[in-house]
Amino acid sequence: MPIHSSIALPLILLLAVALIAYVGACAFLYRSLFLPRRSAWLDDFLFTPWEFQADYEDVELETADGVHFGAWFFRQLGSPQTIVVSPGHKGQRQAVLGICVLLWRKGFNVVTYSYRGMPGSDRRRVTLGIDEVNELQAAIAFARRRVKGARIGLLGYSMGAVVSLLGGAGEPSIEAFVLDSPFSDLGKLLRENIARLAHLPGRPIVAAVDMLLRLTSGHRLAEASPLAVLSALEPRPLFFIHGGADAVTGVHHSRLLYYNYRGPREIRIVQGDPHPGAYFADRELYVERVAAFFGRHLGLNRANQLRLIEDEDQVS
Repeated sequence: MPIHSSIALPLILLLAVALIAYVGACAFLYRSLFLPRRSAWLDDFLFTPWEFQADYEDVELETADGVHFGAWFFRQLGSPQTIVVSPGHKGQRQAVLGICVLLWRKGFNVVTYSYRGMPGSDRRRVTLGIDEVNELQAAIAFARRRVKGARIGLLGYSMGAVVSLLGGAGEPSIEAFVLDSPFSDLGKLLRENIARLAHLPGRPIVAAVDMLLRLTSGHRLAEASPLAVLSALEPRPLFFIHGGADAVTGVHHSRLLYYNYRGPREIRIVQGDPHPGAYFADRELYVERVAAFFGRHLGLNRANQLRLIEDEDQVS
């Protein structure tokens, strides 16, 4: 009997430690993904379009589910071409200020915004693209109100690329998409990162996080799956951009979306770049390629403002 007890006690302790570690990992992952970050004093000291002498408006918009959020509208009078820019996970509009100003200087109207839960917006749970689609839809509706005959394209980074894909699937009037570092399926992404960072099987942890998300928001991870909505985007043009050394969202996610899309598509892999680093690798080339893509598909007729990249220079 003492022998059995000496075996049972360490086994019980080991199981208890494993259970505590499992619960802790699930709670940490849920908090990191879905709880909005707290405001910081530096939030009041970030750059705005004013520093770049842009013609812009600071506006407050409201989503269909009642969330108020901040947005910037960069005006190009007389131009219907409009790009709506979506930042990444827990993103603010300040994170994409550079590309917004540069695209505005290329002749486009630009709208960008901060997600729910971020400074300047109502505090709400983050859902990695599921509810954030509401902000995108409100930004698109605003652009249509403010720009006569608006021809709209979407540019998104990381989670913002997913928001663009999910939101664009329900908006057939969107004419073109630039998608920088999207994931193809949220559950797949989480399983891969758990295995990479913790060297643990991701499926049990992801299942628990999925259950927590369902209990707290009514959503499932499967709702954040661009792969599932690709057919609804056809036949509109998609341009995928991804860093070849992206450890957070592997480049295979963009490749998977690219190969499964049956409409016109392009892909540019920037070798050696992290997540999402293509813009910072070569800002000028990045802006020229993105502006050229939108210029072709939105009908921008300002040759003196766009140095279009020739077809033979395109990298796929």
